[in-house]
Amino acid sequence: MNNEIAQKALETALSCGASDCRVSLSESTQTSISYLNGEIEKLQESTSAALGIAIFTEGRYGVFSTNRMDPDELKPFLRRCIESCRLLEPDKCRTLPDPSLYYRGGKPDLGQCDPAFPTIPFSTKTGILEATDAEVDKSDPRLISTACDWDDFLRSDYTIDSAGLEVRSSSTFYSISCECTVRGHGDARPQNNWSEGSLFFDRLRRGCGRTAYERTVPMTEARKLSSGKYNIVLENTVSARAVFALIAALNGSALQQKNSFLLDSLGKRLFPENLHIADNPLIPGRTGSGYYDSEGVATCFRDIIKDGKVATYFLNTYFANKLGMPRTSEDAFAVCFPENSGIGQDGILRSTGRGILITGFNGGNSNPVTGDFSYGIEGWYFENGQRQFPVKEMNLTGNFLDIWNKNLFIGNDPIDFMQWQIPTLAFEGADISGI
Repeated sequence: MNNEIAQKALETALSCGASDCRVSLSESTQTSISYLNGEIEKLQESTSAALGIAIFTEGRYGVFSTNRMDPDELKPFLRRCIESCRLLEPDKCRTLPDPSLYYRGGKPDLGQCDPAFPTIPFSTKTGILEATDAEVDKSDPRLISTACDWDDFLRSDYTIDSAGLEVRSSSTFYSISCECTVRGHGDARPQNNWSEGSLFFDRLRRGCGRTAYERTVPMTEARKLSSGKYNIVLENTVSARAVFALIAALNGSALQQKNSFLLDSLGKRLFPENLHIADNPLIPGRTGSGYYDSEGVATCFRDIIKDGKVATYFLNTYFANKLGMPRTSEDAFAVCFPENSGIGQDGILRSTGRGILITGFNGGNSNPVTGDFSYGIEGWYFENGQRQFPVKEMNLTGNFLDIWNKNLFIGNDPIDFMQWQIPTLAFEGADISGI
């Protein structure tokens, strides 16, 4: 990376009148390839670089970015940035973090970057896409289309500020996905998909095409159930929705704007005593791991819900200042469940008895102030742990606090390449609207 340009930008901003400044240089290389029905539809390779500049001046604050890296252009650009800042209202809460919170380096590599990234031939990537498309049964007369996608990236970041911060990191990621569309009854056109991902090329699993096809075809026989209360099991592909609502409600922005159903919840037991949700971004080789956040503050293992009590808010420097509270973390990076039921989806279905296995959400909305929600769902009706038939065009309604207090099981089967490690989850007595 051209770290010198970031250092030059910092020096120039301070010399032009900034009180404080943070500069982030990001460089990335990406490849995207799309196959539609076995033929290349889109092919894109790109390399980009950008400077992100946060300027603090005279109690005012502004964020700017540029991809013009010529040192001769930096000074007039930064002067205009500072002039723009001076037109804003002062905000005493806009400050750099306490430098004692910064990550200072010296810890072992977290295994986020594949050194093989530059050496992987383009033909290898297209070959994987061709093989993925070929996994779909093209002889099935119900098949309308297949769409397969390859994406990869290499990203490097370098961040410095006027309080002495200097951090850098690099990461890679590869993903492949397949979506199938088939003819159902009447005008129905069921779709389903599957994806695989990895930080390292040689760990990227194959089989997306076959799995996507096998998930799609049964949906041609999907039906509605009668409205009522059902036990529900959230497949690990969609279970993050139940957790995301909690994290969003604990975010500093939502709390400061009183747009959260978890307002004033810190330290209160609002969930089952055995519920433990945490953020652990320090696991080597795990997507989402990292030693610092976007402000350079060191990350750590952090309890989110512990013994049923709200254990933390997610407060960056600004919202910590706004709320008069200590800074924590700007976000949850690698959410996980330190304790679980010790069983995966099959075991949870057997233990739950009967109900609906939800494999997809189709639209809907939630109220961030009350925690009420309503989502369209599809999936399977099951009895005695066995899937009986697929279901569609039904609505799941409820309240996030209520449903978490009806939690039955937390699985041991998160998808390993996902940033948030959310396993299969089961809840009892959920309201389902159908026929």
